[in-house]
Amino acid sequence: MKIELTNFSIVVLAKAHNPTILNPDFLRINSIVDQSFTPFDVLCTTPAAHVFYKESLSVVAEFERIQFIDEDNVRIPYDSPIPYIAIKYMDVLPHVRYMASGINFVGHYTFPSKEIASFFISNSFIKNGPWNSISGTRPDVGVKFSYSVNDVICNISIETAEIAPGTIGARRGEADDELEELPPLSPVVLVKANYHFSAKEVENKRIKMFIAKWYNYFEEFHNFLEGVFPAD
Repeated sequence: MKIELTNFSIVVLAKAHNPTILNPDFLRINSIVDQSFTPFDVLCTTPAAHVFYKESLSVVAEFERIQFIDEDNVRIPYDSPIPYIAIKYMDVLPHVRYMASGINFVGHYTFPSKEIASFFISNSFIKNGPWNSISGTRPDVGVKFSYSVNDVICNISIETAEIAPGTIGARRGEADDELEELPPLSPVVLVKANYHFSAKEVENKRIKMFIAKWYNYFEEFHNFLEGVFPAD
């Protein structure tokens, strides 16, 4: 089975971000986001701000967090500019009191039906017993794993879901205009990984080093999934 990765994001937490500075010109002038990218949805207010690009990339700022999100399923994760963007943003604003960061991966495996997807999870992780059925009905199962290694907390979740495949990885602003009706939902097993690092002090260097290691964390997540989902 092959994973379809649909979201790669990096979150940076701080004592006080300033959402009002986030706009396309700020990101372009400071060479944070590629100048060829086209913004199509911009919000700039005191409590929150965002810049959405047609290239399936977005930056969302709130008072205590800023998120850098890539949803281009062809580009992510290996060709994604998200790690560079997050580190560059911190370099441009070095005096912000950055406190923590999270690296997130979201993907799915497609199944013929939701029942088969749910059975796969329960059969893989749950021992046979009376909990496997109530009145002849099998449960909808989800599992979560949490690990703590060298100051990094890793949370991995596996659960059933239904998604609209026609919208996954589509370029923002284009898919919304072209879709006349919602496509049928596809049953999937949704997989998510969150790697979280909290600095004991305001340590910009260590936070940037954590972000720069995104590749190692994705490989770790990918190896975990290969041990769960059978190869083609």
